[in-house]
Amino acid sequence: LRDNTAFQLVAGAFDIDAARGKDFGVNLGVAEDRCYPDYKTMFAEEAKREDGLEVVSIATPNGTHYEICKAALNAGLHVICEKPLFFTSEEVLEIKALAEEKGKILGVTYGFSGNQLLLQMRAMVEKGEIGDVRLVELQYTHGFNATDAGDKFNDAQKWRVDPKIAGPSYVLGDLSTHTYYMSQLILPHLKIKKLLCDRQSFISSRAPLEDNAYVLMHYDNGAVGRLWTSSVDAGCMDGHRIRIVGSKASLEWWDSKPNELRYEV
Repeated sequence: LRDNTAFQLVAGAFDIDAARGKDFGVNLGVAEDRCYPDYKTMFAEEAKREDGLEVVSIATPNGTHYEICKAALNAGLHVICEKPLFFTSEEVLEIKALAEEKGKILGVTYGFSGNQLLLQMRAMVEKGEIGDVRLVELQYTHGFNATDAGDKFNDAQKWRVDPKIAGPSYVLGDLSTHTYYMSQLILPHLKIKKLLCDRQSFISSRAPLEDNAYVLMHYDNGAVGRLWTSSVDAGCMDGHRIRIVGSKASLEWWDSKPNELRYEV
C-alpha cells in the first residue's frame, strides 16, 4: 500500500508462460526480478524481502481461486479475489475461518458496487421513499457468446465453458453474481426464502454449463424477484440493470448510464 490510500504494483506472477509473464510485468513497470513464474515462488521470495507484498490480487480462472487464496493467507497476505470466489460453501467457510485466524482481509471484486448511485438507492429504500419492496428485477445479459466461435478460438473464453476450470456454472457464476450482490447491497434486509432456477445450454457443447438462466425468487417479506442472465442475448452490448419496485415508487439503475438513477413515483 502507498500512503494507505492506493495500491502500488510491485510484483506478480502474470502468466502461466513464465517468459510471457515476465515481459508483461516489465512492460507494466515491475522490476524484472519481481516477475515470478508462479504464485508459490512469488509468495516464498517476497516473504524474504523487507519491502515484500502486503496484498495479492487473484485474477485467475475460477478453479484456482481456492488454492491460491489459501496459500496467500498462509503467507500472511491480504487477498482480493475475483468472483466467483469458490465452488462450495465448505470451501468458503474454511477460508473465512483461515482469514480470521490470520487477521487478514479477504475481499471479492464486486466492482459495480462502487457506483455511488447504488448507495443512493440503498439510502432511499431505507428512508421508505419507495414504500414496501414488492418486486426485484435483476438482469445481466450480453450477446457476445451467441455462437460457439469464441469457445473454440478465444483462449479467454475457452476456460469459461470448461467445467473443470470454470466450475459448475457459466453465466450464473460469471455474470449474475454481480447483480445479485448489488441487490444485497441495496436491500440488506431482504432474504430469499425459496427460489426456482431454470438453466439452458443453447450452445450444446457448453452443457452442463448454462449460457442462459432464469431465476424466480420469493423473499421473506413477501416480495418476489426475477433474475435473467445470459451470454446469448444476441445484439445486446450491455444488459446490466437492477429495478426495485415498491408500494410508492420504483428505482432503476443501468450500468450503461451509471451516473443516472430513475426514480419513478
